[in-house]
Amino acid sequence: MHRKEITAILAAAGLRPRRHFGQNFMVDQTLLAAIADAGEIQPDDVVLEVGPGVGNLTRQLAQRAAAVLAVDIDRKLMSAAKCHHADLANVHWLHADVLAGKHAVEPAVLDQLRSLCEAHPKGRLRLVSNLPYNAASPLIAELLVQMCRESHTSPCESPAEPGANGRSLFFTRLAFTVQYEVALRMSAQPGSRDYGPLGILIQALSAPAPDGIQIVRKIPPGAFWPPPKIYSALVVINPDPARIQNLRDVQALQILLSGIFSHRRQTLANALKHHFAARWTSELKAALAAHFDLARRPETFSVEDFLRLDALLAHLRHTCILPAKWVPTGPI
Repeated sequence: MHRKEITAILAAAGLRPRRHFGQNFMVDQTLLAAIADAGEIQPDDVVLEVGPGVGNLTRQLAQRAAAVLAVDIDRKLMSAAKCHHADLANVHWLHADVLAGKHAVEPAVLDQLRSLCEAHPKGRLRLVSNLPYNAASPLIAELLVQMCRESHTSPCESPAEPGANGRSLFFTRLAFTVQYEVALRMSAQPGSRDYGPLGILIQALSAPAPDGIQIVRKIPPGAFWPPPKIYSALVVINPDPARIQNLRDVQALQILLSGIFSHRRQTLANALKHHFAARWTSELKAALAAHFDLARRPETFSVEDFLRLDALLAHLRHTCILPAKWVPTGPI
């Protein structure tokens, strides 16, 4: 779908691109196909698309998948897109903010995905989207967190199975566009300035490098209308069922990472001291020092190091070393 067609759809509905919704419509047809290709969609699959806009990517997804759930916060734009693509019988349009607050996926989106997965039990669940800039980071993080929660509450099948018949929702692949700077944060390695909580969380729940997260390509502003002032990137994430299953308390890890990296330029000992405040004791410090070099800066530790630190702290919560009444209350 080219710019003239997009502007015609908007004009017919009396609309213009709305910046506060992050509406930058992709007009490069080659890149639209590249996004759809990156999703590796199979004919039985269910696809979540967030921010479909005028539906230029939606049509490509519908041609490849069994069902597409297109979620948009802009009711008027979604109505215009739904009308324009009325021939796409396998597209289900949902007017909603995909995030229910800052730290949760909208329940209506999850319920709709469950219904679609139940209707297509042989397929896999995938996210393929040209994501709105303002929702990209929290959405990707919360989808991974949601998978963790469901993997520990679902009464039956493995999280690697399709999300039907009571099975937990599991996205086998996430393919999306984000700001290039955000893509660098998601894929950053220890020691780099972009390394931090977002990238560690994503990499902790994804397949081992180099398959877990990949920046497929850098996208210039001219690929969009209206063109943003920054570059974007096409990113692919392959969540790992075993890693997701093994992380028992993803919320505790989020809080730990946020607390530590609030003081990233300090030593790990000082960062933990600030994080635990009155709970930081010489006994706790000694227990951690037996396993970690607390004189190093947080940004030098690997993803596996942080998973080991999180596991050790979980163990210490069941001892007198870290009082059990110290309980995380939510992401900081």
